[in-house]
Amino acid sequence: MILLKRNSQSIYYSIYKYVLFIIFVISTASLFIYLNRIQPHYFIDEMFHIPQTLQYCDGNFTVWDSKITTLPGLYFLSAAILSPVNLCNILYIRCINLFGTFANLYLTYSLMKQIHKNKWEDWMQLEIAYNITMFPPLFFWFFLYYTDVVSVNIVLLMLLLHFRTYYKISAFVGLLSILIRQTNVIWVIFLAMERLVDLLHQHMQKPITSNVINRPVHLKLLWKSIMDKVNIGKISFIKFLIEICINLFPYIIVGVIFLIFLIWNGGIVVGDHTAHVPVIHISQLFYFSVFIFSFLWPYMIPHYLIFFQNIQNHWILSSFIFALITVIVHCNTLVHPYVLADNRHYTFYIWNKFMGKYVIFRYILIPVYCFTIYSTLYGISHIRFATQINFIFCTVIVLIPQLLLEPRYFIIPYIFYRLSMRKPKTWQIVMESFTNAIINFLQFFIFVNKVFYWEDQTYPQRISW
Repeated sequence: MILLKRNSQSIYYSIYKYVLFIIFVISTASLFIYLNRIQPHYFIDEMFHIPQTLQYCDGNFTVWDSKITTLPGLYFLSAAILSPVNLCNILYIRCINLFGTFANLYLTYSLMKQIHKNKWEDWMQLEIAYNITMFPPLFFWFFLYYTDVVSVNIVLLMLLLHFRTYYKISAFVGLLSILIRQTNVIWVIFLAMERLVDLLHQHMQKPITSNVINRPVHLKLLWKSIMDKVNIGKISFIKFLIEICINLFPYIIVGVIFLIFLIWNGGIVVGDHTAHVPVIHISQLFYFSVFIFSFLWPYMIPHYLIFFQNIQNHWILSSFIFALITVIVHCNTLVHPYVLADNRHYTFYIWNKFMGKYVIFRYILIPVYCFTIYSTLYGISHIRFATQINFIFCTVIVLIPQLLLEPRYFIIPYIFYRLSMRKPKTWQIVMESFTNAIINFLQFFIFVNKVFYWEDQTYPQRISW
């Protein structure tokens, strides 16, 4: 969509916002109805999710499908909403994600206003909120019943509460987010670390200047603030530690509960462990950087001059990084059996038509990886350095243990990244919106028109993320 710039205080702009929202709701709801007529039966993992929800709607809480790998938070939530009004059927169960998509718009817009406050124009915050909401790998699931939309809902709510300094409630919501998807614990850890950095800032003798906070020296200053407490004396340091622990106690409780779950369950995955065995898959970070570039290219393309200048100025380091990525691609290009066998996902075609078919293609992508990794890191180089490291660490922990190349795993790291970016230019926002619109159109066009059959399945199959 192309957004006209208006004075955020104007009555016309207010009317525009409400009209835009009404158009978004009506068009999305209409598309929801149409797509549900196209796909009235279960779609891929819905064959596990929907029957499980129906069991909970009937009060059968001891029944569990062993093929499900996530905790039952989504099913409890859906049953609690739909069962009292007797609306437990496939259409209304899918409506959970429809309304979750509308909630994403509210949450992202609220977060944009909270993070950037008066620094960005309101129209800019609103447009980016729409772009995040209609981010194709997330928006696609609004008409089906998967965990992605509600998982994003509750993680965004946790983040919003954190920014509004409701830390205890934020940690509790973080615990609920784990019940939707276990890997959300990583984003609880992310906020706990952010809270720790905030607390260390409060104990600094001098405030950190803006020209230092986004550089590595920021970590040195944080360490210095800790050592200052140590040097004052044991009693003072113990009081300092107690204060830190009290402030982080809600997050500590969540961590302890999750640790108990890991020990009791024997791992992070519930149900079928065989399909999600942890591995070391560093190439996932390369795929993630290309994934970000695919949707945020208007913000990343302008970095190419700085990229080439850095290669010239630091050619020894650049050569080492290039060689390291080459070694990783050669030794750590892994593929999950699902990617090779399941032709209902885009990754099947990417791998079987390019990555798997032509080995040289993997190496051709190395210069692309170099640029996309550089521009991805550059895109958040303005935020405080400890937060940069925190985000990179959490993204690494989320992605590297995953053998399966699955764009859905990239959604929450992408949203955290998108919320943290620099103030954009108008043409960049317009092109981002245009990119989202084109990809959304293509993905729904393919879903509706590309139909094929499996021998062991009664209903037609379609292609999705």
